Amino acid sequence: MYRVRRHVEVERDILEAATWIARDSLPAAYRFFESVERSVRSLGSMPGRGSPKPFRERRLAGVRSLAVSGFARHLILYQMKKGEANVLAVIHGAREYRKLLRGRTD
Repeated sequence: MYRVRRHVEVERDILEAATWIARDSLPAAYRFFESVERSVRSLGSMPGRGSPKPFRERRLAGVRSLAVSGFARHLILYQMKKGEANVLAVIHGAREYRKLLRGRTD
């Protein structure tokens, strides 16, 4: 089992996405919260899930995206480092996330 860590901004990412979803459906927003938690926890037992993102910048090497279960347009962006899954962001896939990630990696 791998440890799963979250960047301090991830909770804000989740809340912003859920707030947007709640504009149309409060039950869907609650499902989103549950699905994000389940998807993030799954990284502890199955690291390397999702697809690699081809960034040229060294500090973004190894970033992968995993779709939130049931919310395919929302992505969990993470890196595996030193036996840990480091969740960097949870965002809508249509957003430009390269700049966002630069500020969230070591």
